[in-house]
Amino acid sequence: MYNNYEKQAFVWDWDAFDDTPEYEYWRSYAERFGQNVLVPMCALGQSAAYLAEHGFSVTAFDITPEMISEGKARFGAVGGLELIVGDILSLDLETKNYDFTFLAGHGDLHLLQTLGDVRQAFHSLHRRLRAGGCLALELSLPAPESFCYPKREYQPRVPRYTDKKVWKVNEGRYDAAEKRNYIEQTVHVESAADAEAFTQRVCLQYYERGEILALLKQCGFSVQGEFSDRARMPWTPGQCEWLVEAVKIG
Repeated sequence: MYNNYEKQAFVWDWDAFDDTPEYEYWRSYAERFGQNVLVPMCALGQSAAYLAEHGFSVTAFDITPEMISEGKARFGAVGGLELIVGDILSLDLETKNYDFTFLAGHGDLHLLQTLGDVRQAFHSLHRRLRAGGCLALELSLPAPESFCYPKREYQPRVPRYTDKKVWKVNEGRYDAAEKRNYIEQTVHVESAADAEAFTQRVCLQYYERGEILALLKQCGFSVQGEFSDRARMPWTPGQCEWLVEAVKIG
């Protein structure tokens, strides 16, 4: 798939939507385990910056250098925050005593295209956590039927920029046999001087609950809870949204 994240970095938060409730959710979650937080696949690092502003010591990483560069431009003055370029599959960090780490938004983990990649990611995060440290996952379980969603234009809910206008057009399809969600997105950036449009194609790979539970166990985690939403309602079979709380053993 063709991922144009390096161009998106500069307009990543294009609609200026207030994500404070989400950041506050992760803040309250993290404080149950400790002050040292690792944020994988962080994009610009907005949630990481929020945690650091609220007293946590945070390391956040993303594989796209342009994302980290833009994140440093915005949040470089925030104390307690380290933004670095890193790959979740081959993370090189000296620190190995993080209290909490999370993959949020029902999307990040699904960017990993094979169970082998997921296993490698879990191993990588396991090595960075202290014993008893927590890995929290937000996942979508595969739907039983294929479907398509038609082309749709998304305008910003709140205009962010004064020098340009940004909007998006999305379309896609879900293949139940492959358990893959194919998304095609065109980002439009228009200013007084010129106009640009660039396309991104993303594939989200979904996994069965049993596959993820088996990998967590193989990688040294013990699952402490399974939930259907952020209110921590117990997950029951048939629900597609799945939140998992796992802690490092030993």
